[in-house]
Amino acid sequence: MRIGFFTDTFLPQKNGVVTSLLSTGPELVRRGHEVFIFCPKTNVRGFAGMQVCSYPAVTFRPYPEFKIAVPQGRESVPELDIVHSHSPFTMGFFGWRVANFQKIPRVTTFHTLLSEYVCYVATLGKKIMEKVVWKYCEIFYNKQHGIIAPSRALREVLRSHQIKRAISIIPTGIDTNFFKPEEREYAREVLRLKGEKFFLSLGRLGYEKNIDVIIRAFAEVDGKLVIAGRGPAAKKLRDLRDRLGLRKKVSFVGYVPEKLKPLYYSAADAFIIASTGETQALVVLEAMACGCPVIGANSLAIPEFIKDGKNGYLFEPGNVAQLAEILNSYVPSQKMQNQALKTGKKFSVVECTKKLERFYRKHI
Repeated sequence: MRIGFFTDTFLPQKNGVVTSLLSTGPELVRRGHEVFIFCPKTNVRGFAGMQVCSYPAVTFRPYPEFKIAVPQGRESVPELDIVHSHSPFTMGFFGWRVANFQKIPRVTTFHTLLSEYVCYVATLGKKIMEKVVWKYCEIFYNKQHGIIAPSRALREVLRSHQIKRAISIIPTGIDTNFFKPEEREYAREVLRLKGEKFFLSLGRLGYEKNIDVIIRAFAEVDGKLVIAGRGPAAKKLRDLRDRLGLRKKVSFVGYVPEKLKPLYYSAADAFIIASTGETQALVVLEAMACGCPVIGANSLAIPEFIKDGKNGYLFEPGNVAQLAEILNSYVPSQKMQNQALKTGKKFSVVECTKKLERFYRKHI
């Protein structure tokens, strides 16, 4: 098959959508397919056998990590068998036009709960903007030939917002040959991490990720927290840590290169995620594939992967006291680490891409 991925975000940006493209695309290529990525302007011309076609773009000022592409020339797009859009904005609509022009099916993945990002563009009238966003999604997604949701929870959310097209659940797979356990003491030595109890938060530092909840919990926790990543909320999170007097407990290490992620996951006693808008939470599966239990907010997709008391623990969203209680009583165990590892291995990129392949064949 000749598959076109149409996305409004790509390298050098790193987020869940890009991670999905960089794991699924190369596996499709390995399985004998041709994959083309159509995206906003980038210097990347190819990646792991995928061809990259980029278009002029401008920065979206309220959210600088996002670029608004201005695609032209549907006639110049290579002949495809299927269009797969990964967002509903300019590149998603461009994919729609290409599919109509080439008379081929168009499918899409709903990666991001867009209503969670309204705070970046509307300080006032948030509720109204959320309704506008969902109406926009209703129009775009109901015109697709097939929809993919990475979790059951997200499918229910889409159904509740009048998205009536058939929705297939296909998680984004992770590379379990890369995300695998390292010896804990070795990982801590390489990363120069010290402390009896060490917890990790790794990912983009966005306001919607609720990392402030984790920081506040550590005012009452006997242990250390490493926050890895960068993003628009970084300065406010550092300021919060300093106001609470937690410099000795909470450290920011900035951007972590992909090659070091398995070491960070393996070094941690547990991974913490407080986000309430995760449609799949790939970081949860990455951590578990490295044998790291996860303590997460009981919201949206997260409880689909965390089995409370078995491979991690769940806390009520925003409940600082409950999170602190779990962290203080948490005792790492080999049994819980093994259960986490078992969960992570279920979502290998090989198995998940096989499901995606069958989905494509069904619609062509």
